[in-house]
Amino acid sequence: MRRPEFIALQGRHPHGFLGALLARVMAKETAADNKQAIALLGVRETDHVVDIATGHGRSLGVIAGLAPAGLAVGVDNSEVALGIARQSHEKLIRSGRVRIEHARSDALPFPDASFDKAMAVHALYFWDPAEPHLAEIARVLKPRGKFVLGFRPAEDACVTQNFPASVYTFRSTGAVEALLADAGFEVYRFKRRDVPGDSMVWLVARKR
Repeated sequence: MRRPEFIALQGRHPHGFLGALLARVMAKETAADNKQAIALLGVRETDHVVDIATGHGRSLGVIAGLAPAGLAVGVDNSEVALGIARQSHEKLIRSGRVRIEHARSDALPFPDASFDKAMAVHALYFWDPAEPHLAEIARVLKPRGKFVLGFRPAEDACVTQNFPASVYTFRSTGAVEALLADAGFEVYRFKRRDVPGDSMVWLVARKR
């Protein structure tokens, strides 16, 4: 079923009452995809991890549980989505184990080499061009820092045809690997879910 443009725009930037409702729906729809990204990150006890385009922020609690002596930071440019994230993790935020930042992913408010690991799931479609976003993620990662990028690939036409091209930019797996290489990453592992209409790719990369 083709997604109407006004719904697609909410996916890119949740706002208003509808945005708050859809952010909660997306929390359930993307839970398994985020869980796989976190597993591929291999979070350690003291890791500082940033979740780019964290949205509802459900992943932050999972990351904080895996890094009790570290830090989980969520970044998003939607205040509506971040309001949900703040409400969900109030205790972890007070304890200093979770931070929420309102910012664009192509202008991250962190010093160079701030994080051990980073992840971004279902965000790539809205980065057009993608280069500034990937460059910022590389900048805030420590040398050899790990990055997991999860996305639906352009190869699965059953998926891409259901999203308006005015909002979503789908790329092939090879094109994304090339973008990562140009941004200073080395892709050394990938995982696929090959289900027609629900395909997914997770690329695991290290900052060179």
